[in-house]
Amino acid sequence: MSELESLEGTMMFDNKLILKDTHHNELLYALINENYYYSLRERVTMSEDEAGNYDYSQVSNLGMVYLYIHNKDKIRKDKTKKDYARILLDFLQDVAESGKSDMRELSRFDMETFQAKMEQNGKKSTTLSKKVIIIRSFLSWCIDEGYIKKNIARGMRSVKKIKEEIPERDIDEVDLKLAVEFYKNNPKVQSLLLLLGNSGMRLNELIQPAWGDLYYDRRRERHYLITRTKRDKIRHVHIKDYVLAVLIEYRRRVGLSTELNREDKTPFYPNRLGRRHNLSSLSTSLSKYMQAAGLTTVHGDRATPHFLRHFFVQAAYANGAPLDWISETLDHSSTKITKDNYLSRQMKKERDVSDFVDIDI
Repeated sequence: MSELESLEGTMMFDNKLILKDTHHNELLYALINENYYYSLRERVTMSEDEAGNYDYSQVSNLGMVYLYIHNKDKIRKDKTKKDYARILLDFLQDVAESGKSDMRELSRFDMETFQAKMEQNGKKSTTLSKKVIIIRSFLSWCIDEGYIKKNIARGMRSVKKIKEEIPERDIDEVDLKLAVEFYKNNPKVQSLLLLLGNSGMRLNELIQPAWGDLYYDRRRERHYLITRTKRDKIRHVHIKDYVLAVLIEYRRRVGLSTELNREDKTPFYPNRLGRRHNLSSLSTSLSKYMQAAGLTTVHGDRATPHFLRHFFVQAAYANGAPLDWISETLDHSSTKITKDNYLSRQMKKERDVSDFVDIDI
């Protein structure tokens, strides 16, 4: 029996096997695989006390991580599940290295020590904050479910994000236009730059829709693409005519239909084989294309595809778009996210009082 075939049994009983004998990458793959969920949950729900609590006493630490990741009360995308799995596996490894065979043996002080250790490793505040939030949320869930009896989650405190650690992501409009012109004979890259820069879409929001999700709104005389945002909300993205023209040329070269058709299930933005892009590969290749075109931040630093989302927000704001409209367009849960993560520096410059002081000689 292979390690993966015995994983379900491991999730029920053994906390040591995963740390000593199971390959990390194989375990990650198994943790994001939903195949074990219903059988494992069925075994847990077979016993229920008078208060409606399930019996997790025979579930291993790994099994609790698995059940937490696939908790049907939460809607988590595959990337999110993978991030959770990686962080929580590292946490279980640290538990083992601390000399504890089970996280149920941990104390509040252990968690304070654990966080101090993470902070000493020199991780950025944004990275540390993400890890703390996920681990604390997992522990709180284990406490709520009765798996852990002591509220050890209290031992972890919120991490204040240091804004100065966030890299400058400003892209100048002139530089972006030069990059678009650089790829005038390459509609694949040119259409990608135009699509992202004109819409603020994330890459994942661009590669998921089908060509059939593109439609023409006769009343507004515009084309719109139906996609889903990071929060799994539907967004109708305005695709400008000149952007669509470049994309149509790319689709024509790939050999795909360019006629609007609600039944067309081919990718809206396909790869060269006419298939759906892999997110990681597309992000890496576009970063290289941007670098080859000389597209950097205003300070000359390397730019990534996500910076085009920042360009969209900053350009919209500079041209008078209301903050709440921008936030709604990008499906941010609040305008505070838009201000803090995308417009903080621009707004500080606006409120700079140096215009009120002028010492001229």
